[in-house]
Amino acid sequence: MRRFHGGDAPDLDSAYHATGDTRPNSGLREGDIDHEEVNDVLRSCDMSVVFGQQTRLRNGKMLPDRRLPRFHAGHDKVKFFYGAIRQLPDYYVDALLEHNISVTLVRGPDLLVYHHPREHQAFHVGRTRRTLYLPESVLHKAWEMGYDYWALTEVLVQESWPLMDYLLIYEFVRRVQEHFKTHLTLGYSFVRDTLRGFNFHRLDEEERKDDEFRIFLRYYHDAFYELTPQIVNADPFDVTDTIYDESRERFWGSTKLHDIASTYRFPAYFHIDRDIVHGAAFENARKLAMSLDPVSIDDILHDLWDEARFKYSRSLKTEELLERLVLLGADGISAFVRAVADERTHGYEYITTNRYDGYDIFGGFRRLLQSYSSSEAADVPGTLGFGFSRLYDGYLWSARRKLLDVFVSRSSQMQAENAYLVRGMLHRVIEIAMHPSRAPEFKATVDATTNPASLVEMGKDLLRAEPEQSEADCLCEILARLDRHDLYHTRFLEQYRQLSGQPDVILRENIRPEVERLAAFLPDKPFPSTSDPQGYLARHREFLQLRQQAPDSKRLFELLAALFIRLDKSANYEDLVDKTRALGVYGREQLAMIAADDQVFAEDDRARIRTRAQQLLVEMDTAEVDAGK
Repeated sequence: MRRFHGGDAPDLDSAYHATGDTRPNSGLREGDIDHEEVNDVLRSCDMSVVFGQQTRLRNGKMLPDRRLPRFHAGHDKVKFFYGAIRQLPDYYVDALLEHNISVTLVRGPDLLVYHHPREHQAFHVGRTRRTLYLPESVLHKAWEMGYDYWALTEVLVQESWPLMDYLLIYEFVRRVQEHFKTHLTLGYSFVRDTLRGFNFHRLDEEERKDDEFRIFLRYYHDAFYELTPQIVNADPFDVTDTIYDESRERFWGSTKLHDIASTYRFPAYFHIDRDIVHGAAFENARKLAMSLDPVSIDDILHDLWDEARFKYSRSLKTEELLERLVLLGADGISAFVRAVADERTHGYEYITTNRYDGYDIFGGFRRLLQSYSSSEAADVPGTLGFGFSRLYDGYLWSARRKLLDVFVSRSSQMQAENAYLVRGMLHRVIEIAMHPSRAPEFKATVDATTNPASLVEMGKDLLRAEPEQSEADCLCEILARLDRHDLYHTRFLEQYRQLSGQPDVILRENIRPEVERLAAFLPDKPFPSTSDPQGYLARHREFLQLRQQAPDSKRLFELLAALFIRLDKSANYEDLVDKTRALGVYGREQLAMIAADDQVFAEDDRARIRTRAQQLLVEMDTAEVDAGK
């Protein structure tokens, strides 16, 4: 192994001493945080090295920065930190040292960068200086709260594994630059052996095809072979940035963390990101009088993801977040359903993570929508469930076809790396699309298929049938069934008109304002105002229930007529009779029932009710005769 130091370093341009502010950001963060902003914070803070040695060379030349002191070895927090280091496997610690990785404690704010509760950065990975920047306050709080060492070890693994991969690519790029001074192309043996020479952390076993090193090599295969002699004089950090895939690397970091935790049976009840980082983010919001409530769809999905990944059991907040999505109408419904379809297509879990409490968030969202619909709880035409299922099926079909199309566009090496995604997706399609007696055999065929082209053909065959309804049609069907919701005649109607292209359409006549106006005349305490309290209470109970379940039902007018005519002891009874008269034909059936009841309304104290009912019926008959009916 040969490393560049001092005099034998390549002759690089002075621009290589750049701060790196314009390069991609890295480290545990949420939202859009610029690298420059993080660097500005770090420059203003006091720092100490707590593990490893400070790196002050960039491409072999000294960086214009200050030498950092080391944290006192006997300090309680240092002992706590090294307790976390001791939880790591020996080979992992050796790899950190071989890559010259250090950990730097930053004396400053709880979070390096803070914009709002859903946009902040806690830790930063300095790729040039090969260090993890860890706020000292986070370490102090974990120590103060009596956290297990493993809680801090989790942070070290999650942040250092991607950094070691980055440095592996960086060292490879530097050797490729030297190679291109005398060669025009890269050979497989050169690529493999060069990477092996700087691989100190990934498991490399010749007899296995899916060990950590080969997974890494297959994933970056295309990017490595796309390098040309034009990179000879480029900044190797810039070249590495174009190759490095942070999202995949953070996924690999999580996988490595899970492997180590499972192997050594480390506890899972402490979580620094959940308990300290997010706690600090929301505490800062309270201090700054910032709203904690989610505003946008992204905010809501972010909070649902946080609840799921931190394994919170279903809470009132979960239901509140789902309610907020419903309030947004078509946009909120489609965003949630599409997110679930994407997760189930790729086989990963964010929002749909199992919380071990038996709660199915997707089913819960569907039940919430159903509670705002008077349609039957079924999956047949004319019901909310029918539109919801078709919307989900459409998104699922689209996500699966997109996965196949992306898979086809990849090179053979990338297809080999991602074949498991297609196989997993096909398994889920087979379970639904095929008869149970045929499914096991077809799954076995999929598992045995090694040719990517054959997997694609199987997928296209299974996904041949396109959805019968468009996204807009499905959303319109859902919006049209949410008739119990307060926004049915406002936001939902407007969205329906936009999606359907019918600017003047009326889903259902809006009688709610009139029902509300008339209901205001009903007394809070009806007993002193009626001589038929039993009849009044029975119909009032039905009125309240129907108003909640079917707020646009015309029967509400019938029940109001039945209630008004029974308030015979009210001081404004004649006004209430006029309101009954104004309800016209909607009151006829209820008035006729009273007029024909010789038992209840024959008594003297209820005779007034019956008399008024009979008079109104006569008036209706006379009016109809006069109208020529």
